[in-house]
Amino acid sequence: MINKLLRLISGVILFCLIYVQIGCEEPYDQLKEMQNGIKDLIYKMLPLHDSMKQLSVSIEAVSNTFDGSALSDCIVQNEVEAGKKHETWIAFGAVKPQREQGWEAVASITRCGDGSFDKVSTLVGRALAIPYLLIGIEMVSSVGGDRADLQTTLKIQKLSSFDDKGRPVYARSEQKRNFSIGPGDYAIVPLLVADPRERDGFNIHELYVRLTAPILGREVAAYGAVSVTVDLPGLDILIDGGVVGRSLEKRPTVLKNIRVGKREVRVKDYSERGASKQVVVEKDRTVEVNLKILNLPSPPAAPALVPIGKNPQGYDEYWRARDGAVVVSVPAGPFLMGSAEGEGESNERPQRLMFVSEFLMDKTPVTWRQFRRYAEATGAPLPPAPPWGRLEDHPATSVLYSEAKTYCEWVGGRLPTEAEWEKAARGTDGRKYLWGNQWDPDQCNSQDGGPHRPKGVGSFPGCVSPYGIVDMAGSGWEWTADWYAAQYPEVSELDPKEGPPSGTRRVMRGGSWLSNRFYLRTAYRHNIEPNWRNVHNGVRCVQAAPR
Repeated sequence: MINKLLRLISGVILFCLIYVQIGCEEPYDQLKEMQNGIKDLIYKMLPLHDSMKQLSVSIEAVSNTFDGSALSDCIVQNEVEAGKKHETWIAFGAVKPQREQGWEAVASITRCGDGSFDKVSTLVGRALAIPYLLIGIEMVSSVGGDRADLQTTLKIQKLSSFDDKGRPVYARSEQKRNFSIGPGDYAIVPLLVADPRERDGFNIHELYVRLTAPILGREVAAYGAVSVTVDLPGLDILIDGGVVGRSLEKRPTVLKNIRVGKREVRVKDYSERGASKQVVVEKDRTVEVNLKILNLPSPPAAPALVPIGKNPQGYDEYWRARDGAVVVSVPAGPFLMGSAEGEGESNERPQRLMFVSEFLMDKTPVTWRQFRRYAEATGAPLPPAPPWGRLEDHPATSVLYSEAKTYCEWVGGRLPTEAEWEKAARGTDGRKYLWGNQWDPDQCNSQDGGPHRPKGVGSFPGCVSPYGIVDMAGSGWEWTADWYAAQYPEVSELDPKEGPPSGTRRVMRGGSWLSNRFYLRTAYRHNIEPNWRNVHNGVRCVQAAPR
């Protein structure tokens, strides 16, 4: 009964939220406050039988590192009805094939989330390279007095090797555990005790899960606020594992209506670098949190490019001081460009082997925040605002070819050639889409999937290329440097530059959030007049790799 009432009230409130204007915070906060108030009133007025009680189940992944630090890597916290099954997943580590020893550690990353791991394992594999350890947790809770009993099943998959095609092979095991947790208690479940190779690769001694499950009473909940300041703008802010906002540039993000108590505040970038802090939220007060992801030098000491390490896919990344962009190294080498006979359109053929030298590409499309910085520095006008507004973390749109070219030159780069763009999107295996050869509507923002509206850059973790570059399918069309020709050259080329010597139309790549799957293929070539100011046209830059 309680859950039905809560779902009804939440549905009404969320229906109202849909019609709140994007970027308008006060109505949203008022509606959220109304939702929380009604929810607490229901709990206060209705008697709770043990079988109807709600528990605040918290599953926290904790790693003990080589230097002895205990790090809270991620938390999933949900209100769960007693007797109902609750599923959570955890993924640890990122690895890649290594010919001599089978696998090589790329990053020591822990991620977790709600739901069956089978439903999200493909997405996690793409977003975090290849996980080393996968854990699915199934839990059924019951309440007796003031104690919560948790019947828990852990389904563990640990990487053992790679097959001949480079696909990961996992050893599977299963554990069943029962826990009785009282007020203030917690349970510890070990997941991994590292052997010497795991310690060296992941800098970890052990990984374990800490479980808490306090029973929600009838008391009226209280709420406070959290003010989060981050060294980089546009990053997801998570509280207890759920995304609640994004970081702002040179000012804090104030998150209201946060339930009182101990909370984990975490930020992460598009390459899964993160920082977190445990805070205590008090009623009607604001707690301030400062988080730092990158150890960046301050201007004017900052060089043009600052190395920030490898991404989960194993490629070097740099922070660009001029506009604050992260850029990704795409290595030199050959790749298959275009479509094979019988596939795609005629202007994508013949498919041939192309070679491009190493270059750096922007990890995300240029955002309105970055374009505004350029406009303020140069006096150039901003492109017209789209109907949804110039939101800071959304891709800049309505960009002309000349404006895209000038922006890239201002940051010290240029527009990509068609060949560079296509290699960055599909890698060396000739894949049809960023993620592989099978269409998946949930990976990127497109007509066939997504929310059917623009979203901030990096909003789709699965929309990532083999090199760790995001949003190269859907979201917005991107200019290339090339003039358009109806046919590819018949022969392969070494570092092709700007296509034909002249023309009347320029090539765009990638598709927009209103494009269907056909246009989101890595080989699809769109062509338009350089002076056509289309609301879906954006920009992404490349530049020379540092020597």
